[in-house]
Amino acid sequence: MSIFDCLAEQRIREAVAKGQLSGLPGEGRPLVLDDDLLVPSEVRMSNRILRNAGYVPPAMADLRELRRLCEQGVQVDEPASVRRVLRMTALLARIEAAGLAHVSAALLRRMAANPDAK
Repeated sequence: MSIFDCLAEQRIREAVAKGQLSGLPGEGRPLVLDDDLLVPSEVRMSNRILRNAGYVPPAMADLRELRRLCEQGVQVDEPASVRRVLRMTALLARIEAAGLAHVSAALLRRMAANPDAK
């Protein structure tokens, strides 16, 4: 246990002894845990701070852009569509490199199942 952990524990014990932590909202109710159960405990706080600050991981931003490009559709003889397909290919590669191949595969399956949807 680090010196900071010991100091925090000591301050918490003092506050409990003084009754400063009694009657707080939510007292006695279980904590609401997000989707952080599979995240290592030493990373949870930094992830929460980043999420609260509006940070979006690059892979998630890539997925959003890929979804937007998929919704625009592709016309075979349109030059802009060629650039769109090249961009989609690059995004797919980056998404798969980030370990989200299952997500990009699901998106591609959805596109293949409904090719006319925009």
